[in-house]
Amino acid sequence: MRIHYSTLFACMLALMANCLTAQQTDMVDWTVRDPLAPVATDNWLTPDSTLNKKRFYTSVGIGTTLYGAASYGLYQTWYAEYDRAPFRSFNDWPEWNQMDKAGHAFTAYIFSRYAFAGLRWSGMKRPAARYTALGVANLLQGTIEVMDGHSEEWGFSWSDMGANLTGSLLFTVQDIAWQEQRILMKVSNDLRAHPNVPVTNRSGAVSNLGYISEVRFGSNFFERYLKDYNAQTIWLSGNVRAFAPNTKIPGWLNVAVGYGSENVYGAKGNVWRQNGERFVYSPGRYRQWFLSPDISFTRIPTKKRWVRLVFGALDFIKLPAPALEYSNGSFKGHWLMW
Repeated sequence: MRIHYSTLFACMLALMANCLTAQQTDMVDWTVRDPLAPVATDNWLTPDSTLNKKRFYTSVGIGTTLYGAASYGLYQTWYAEYDRAPFRSFNDWPEWNQMDKAGHAFTAYIFSRYAFAGLRWSGMKRPAARYTALGVANLLQGTIEVMDGHSEEWGFSWSDMGANLTGSLLFTVQDIAWQEQRILMKVSNDLRAHPNVPVTNRSGAVSNLGYISEVRFGSNFFERYLKDYNAQTIWLSGNVRAFAPNTKIPGWLNVAVGYGSENVYGAKGNVWRQNGERFVYSPGRYRQWFLSPDISFTRIPTKKRWVRLVFGALDFIKLPAPALEYSNGSFKGHWLMW
């Protein structure tokens, strides 16, 4: 299925515009369990004030179902084509320009945030929910490392585990310090087409960069979103008003710093084999740093609990916006970066 970004972007802006016409929430205390209590009516989305066992088990059930589905999907995407092997570890820190490490940190952060939200909705006290979410995030990410450890293609990675802990602690430490998330981790992906670049080796055989791009990054949406590090950017998105509360800056405005990479078509180098021939893509791999405005969806004014729920679920997405890029020793601008 082809995604039309212009349509998606227009829908997001329309929903945001509708919410921005609602009662302003400059005085909302985002640190409390129920920030919408003064303006929203109570319903099943209202967080409980004491531990509600039914809600707790509902949260656990939903989380377990999503965990199982995600584990199965990851297994089919990453591991199904490779043989199983005795558990082992290896050092993959030098690989993929560390884009995979940024992805691990991002995923652990999002797991922490979602688990915390579900536990607070069930009525769990803040410290218990905070540290349970920390454990849940690392358990979920640890599952991936165990799969890696038993795969013939990879192995258990301590640097991946470190990235997982870093991402989950970004959530935990902020909740300890501020009782809110002033700095979000987000992702963007331009879902570019596979490149069509002929590559000729020394013996005169011809391959195409698009061939190895599809082999290593996949062809369907799920694979491309997870695997294509050239199309992916990981962001730290800070809320301006949270750090400057006495200003008139809109409470939903964020500033984001992103990290990406280009010309990355292999773990350590752009080398592959096709029909017994060895090919090398010679243009150098390089890192990218971005600066861009962003929006904290959960801080957009609304009186509707379901809208806040949707915004909370979407707050892992970096809003398409103009961006300044620094790479290869120079700056360049993007009118609209996905």
